[in-house]
Amino acid sequence: MDYEISKISGERYLLKDVVRVVDQKQMKLYIKHDVYPIDMYTTTDIETKEDKLVMLFSRQESQPLYILWKNRELK
Repeated sequence: MDYEISKISGERYLLKDVVRVVDQKQMKLYIKHDVYPIDMYTTTDIETKEDKLVMLFSRQESQPLYILWKNRELK
């Protein structure tokens, strides 16, 4: 398996173990609830040509928060 190296911590992780989040409010709420990004990078939006920040969070750690987010209950 090919590991990625986090630009934040220098630790290794597998892409299958993370989720990408581009919504700024969602990012802030995850961090507010003590789920911190494993890695992050920027990319260019194909349609708008604007730079976007992408944060990668642990799939396992963020799952309960994602369920709340999806149900519009994450505050």
